[in-house]
Amino acid sequence: MSTHPRKQPQRRTGQPRIPVPEQAVQALRDALPPTINARTTPPRAANLPETVPPQLLAMVQELSRHAHTHWTRALQAGNRYGEWHKEWQRLVLYALTDALVYNYLAVGTIAAYLQQHGIDEDLLIRHTQGTQPDRFVTQDALDHLAGLLEPAPDQEAGEPAWTHIGRQIAYRALQQP
Repeated sequence: MSTHPRKQPQRRTGQPRIPVPEQAVQALRDALPPTINARTTPPRAANLPETVPPQLLAMVQELSRHAHTHWTRALQAGNRYGEWHKEWQRLVLYALTDALVYNYLAVGTIAAYLQQHGIDEDLLIRHTQGTQPDRFVTQDALDHLAGLLEPAPDQEAGEPAWTHIGRQIAYRALQQP
């Protein structure tokens, strides 16, 4: 047995390592174009509340569940249709873009909430890991936030779909003990 130490000690891990350089990921984030019709919401209050409203917590849970469903569909399509390239690409991209819609909506809703409560623009840029604080704030996100946090009007017949969905999430969140 040799007393000479190994020049490079052997490393064993149970999982393969996939290198993802942070600089490359940040470059991709910075290269994303702003959302079409992106908006900056005017601040309504000077400070954020002490606690996160339960409606926002429920919204994150609900939209994450929907996005996860679409990620699962993408995995299933990848496994099921791996031999049929055209079918695979169609089904996987449909599922992934559907998941992306829920992710953008969740981020946009939270970003709009933070903008309305007067969060510093630089802090919001850091939180969203991009260069534009309003990249994710769309009219759908604003409608969704209105449904989550604003009281229901007397007549709900003409409200946008995302406002109605936000109201349903808020109602369920406020009914839980």
